[in-house]
Amino acid sequence: MTERPNNPRAFAEVVSIDVWRTPFVGGSAEADLHIDVGFFKGRLGADALDGSPVRFRMSLKRAEVHVIRDRGRAIEIPASGVARNALVSSKLKTTTTQNKSIKGAVKAALSVGGPQLNVNAQGKAGTEVTKRVERNEEVGDMHIAHRKLPDGEGYVFTIEPTGSGTLNGAPWDPSMPRMKLRDTKPQRKRGDPPELTVQIRCKREDLHIEDISITNPSIWNGDFLSRNKQIAVEQYIKKEILAMGLPCGDISDSFATVILADAVSVEET
Repeated sequence: MTERPNNPRAFAEVVSIDVWRTPFVGGSAEADLHIDVGFFKGRLGADALDGSPVRFRMSLKRAEVHVIRDRGRAIEIPASGVARNALVSSKLKTTTTQNKSIKGAVKAALSVGGPQLNVNAQGKAGTEVTKRVERNEEVGDMHIAHRKLPDGEGYVFTIEPTGSGTLNGAPWDPSMPRMKLRDTKPQRKRGDPPELTVQIRCKREDLHIEDISITNPSIWNGDFLSRNKQIAVEQYIKKEILAMGLPCGDISDSFATVILADAVSVEET
């Protein structure tokens, strides 16, 4: 079995992926599938040796992890064996401060009660009441949802940051299996069991691109307009995706699908 690269060179600073499974064992020939993915803010085109005309930073606002069954559908994914919840969480501490001034109340008292309230009123005129509320919540670093692919092709895990911003770090504990696999033809006499393919995908609009700079002013005529810089970045991304042997459509379309990483499961004992 030939393993495709787990970390394509061009996007290794933005996404990482490792995929492995346990051996198929028992009468039901089941195995555990583990998927280790990570998301980062990466620098692309930074290597002067690759001759890239553009440099930029890129991170993801949203991503999808596609688990795709083998073409012959010999490997099944039991629905009961799919992980349903995020496994990484953190404590979030929020503080709410409420300020209430009583200056208005003092002024009203002076107008009604007369001069005899002057002493108390002057002491209270600059007073503010502060109420602080603190609470601890168990909040996942990333929100994870899953859905089935059409025609039984596999499953998709959709990953989004809990708050605003971009994805950073790992969405789940890779030591815990994402799903169980079942070999429907364990008695085969020749060849190894087929393997699943796992891809990290997103839409063009999910790419957060910043700090764009043109590295060859003689080619690009120095200062580029913002849109022209974006075009240079899109051309770079498309070129690298095609170089990995993966499909890539019109990357200027905000809904275009971008495949950033591609790996095949490997048996580990």
